[in-house]
Amino acid sequence: MATWPYDSHFKVTSPFGMRIHPIAGGLSFHRGIDLEASPADSPLYAFTDGTVLHAKEGAAGSGLGGYGITVAIKDIDGYLHCYAHLSATSVTVGQTVARGQLIGRQGSTGQSTGPHLHYEVRKASAPLFGYTATEAGVVNPTDYLNRYNARHGLLNPEEEKAMAAEDKQLMQALQAKAEQLEQRLAAIEAKHKLAAIPAWAADAVNAAAQAGIVDTPEGGSEDFYRLITVMHRAGLF
Repeated sequence: MATWPYDSHFKVTSPFGMRIHPIAGGLSFHRGIDLEASPADSPLYAFTDGTVLHAKEGAAGSGLGGYGITVAIKDIDGYLHCYAHLSATSVTVGQTVARGQLIGRQGSTGQSTGPHLHYEVRKASAPLFGYTATEAGVVNPTDYLNRYNARHGLLNPEEEKAMAAEDKQLMQALQAKAEQLEQRLAAIEAKHKLAAIPAWAADAVNAAAQAGIVDTPEGGSEDFYRLITVMHRAGLF
């Protein structure tokens, strides 16, 4: 079983398209994709932003009959995302949800052979929550999310995790490099510091201290003392 690219906790147990129906038998079109996570009541998170249009048991004749407890979310492009066979919901009708927000838990309500998520993307949300008797009203969920994320400049959650890990490694490498440079600068400074103020620079350093130009005259380099002396002889302080 392949891992679902939009949440690595899920395995794809039945893809989109033609298949042998697990309950009725015979060849039929699977309108969505079946995903399975462990444990059986694993939390489910929204794959897109949107507005909740349905969050309860799907009633017969509603367009969600047989889907069990279903959360249906309309995205910004008008497509309806149906999360079916849930054991419980965590959202209410009219609520705005964000991608990655908890919306319910995996279950096996409705026409189901075991705990899983049936995820279906419909082209419309009305009437009958966008239900059509043929495959003309649905799209391949994986392909749709790829297009949706590209259109809106998003990464899928697994890519975001990889990017975050890469950014963290890069930051750690930069911090280590900065620490190395700091140590090198400190070593260079220590190498060029003089133990005492040279006699030839004493008058200039004292004048600079009285003028408030330097606050810690001791421990400077020879170049520092030369600069202070030149400035003093030039009458700058």
